[in-house]
Amino acid sequence: MDTKILGLDDIEEQNTTLEEIDSEVVNLIFVGIDASGSMFRFESDMQASLVEFKGAIENSKEADEILAARATFNSKINVGGYKKITEFDTDYSADGMTALFDVIVDGKEKLIQYMTHLRQSGMRVKAVFSIFSDGEDNCSKNSLGAAAKAIQYLNDNEIVTAFITFGDDAEGIAQQLNFKNNLKSNGNSSELRKAFNCLSKSVIATSKSVVNPNPGDFFTF
Repeated sequence: MDTKILGLDDIEEQNTTLEEIDSEVVNLIFVGIDASGSMFRFESDMQASLVEFKGAIENSKEADEILAARATFNSKINVGGYKKITEFDTDYSADGMTALFDVIVDGKEKLIQYMTHLRQSGMRVKAVFSIFSDGEDNCSKNSLGAAAKAIQYLNDNEIVTAFITFGDDAEGIAQQLNFKNNLKSNGNSSELRKAFNCLSKSVIATSKSVVNPNPGDFFTF
């Protein structure tokens, strides 16, 4: 899969425009969500978890400084732009295979492009790149090495990388991909809700910090 290099007009069209941002401090949150067929039995629980995730951030004092991008991946990937949390999509359906490596490579590129755009406009930007998955990749065009290289680039540029593994099948992949923060979650509905609750709390806590936190302490908040 070739990643498109976005021009200025594309970046402004796909993401929140500079005119819509009220703060000089911006916290970007990428949330990549596994929507493969193995997640089908958790569809309603995932949707409820996304509603709670959105509500927790929306009701926080830091909400005005947070822009979130939601990406879903199964046999295809869909990487959304960075929008105000009020626009965060909470719909969810599961089907198909798992293009994990593709969503990491494409998501990294779009995050860096928008982050660079904001910084060049004089804004202070922090970012979190998070993935939720219950299994290993089985259909990406990109390789494990390409995805690991993308995560290492984010780590090297002080962007928090976090992986929530849902069940045992995904447990080893986060380490292979160089994620700094790994949260193991058992494969049941209550653990799913807990995982997204932890994610929202960590996002809010990271947004409160004046400087970038220790990149390996994301899930300790």
